[in-house]
Amino acid sequence: MVVNPLPIAEPAPGIAPSGGRPCGTVKVLLRPLGVGLCSLLLLALATQAQANTFFRVINEQGVVELKATITPAEAKRGYSIVNLGGNVVKEVAPELTAEEYAKLSEEMKAERDLEERKKQARLYDESLLLRYSSVVDLEAERKRKLNEFDVRISILRNNLYTLKGKAVTQQATAANLERRGAEVPQQLVQNIVDLESEMKEAEASIAARIVEKQKVAEKYDADAQRLDELLKLTYR
Repeated sequence: MVVNPLPIAEPAPGIAPSGGRPCGTVKVLLRPLGVGLCSLLLLALATQAQANTFFRVINEQGVVELKATITPAEAKRGYSIVNLGGNVVKEVAPELTAEEYAKLSEEMKAERDLEERKKQARLYDESLLLRYSSVVDLEAERKRKLNEFDVRISILRNNLYTLKGKAVTQQATAANLERRGAEVPQQLVQNIVDLESEMKEAEASIAARIVEKQKVAEKYDADAQRLDELLKLTYR
């Protein structure tokens, strides 16, 4: 007769056989438990540390106070967070007033303007060094530009001289007619008015060109002085 062997009982998950080590299932269950305990411990430490800090504020009377909590008004005035030893953990600056914001904005604008002026000055220097190799080159260009102004001014003066001649002729004709008792034609009167208007425009153009020429001359003089300084620094 064949006797079937009795089945060997498998150990339950998490229970080690006699004299053996706990199986892997127990380890898996214990690991999350260990992480949870660590988190609780860290939370407890953080809570304890927070409980050992205070807000240091200056009240409306100017007196320093240590408080567990502060009001929104006190927070706006600025505060410090200190520990039991009196050491500052964190500083919070007071909120800026509208006037302080405006002043800060003006200061920032002034800084930007200063940076822009420095940038333009740097570009100006670079432009001078690229355009001219010497002050002599710059002065030669200055002479050519001023001569061009002289030519234009001379043309305007010649035109003005011509207009004055025409006006004198027209006025003389009108005067002769008046002396003879004749009526001065309306067209002749209008011609004299138009010539006088053209002469005023010509005189204004001449004056404007003279002012423009003076400004260009001054600009070239300033460029020559700055170029001389840059070249001396370059070849020092």
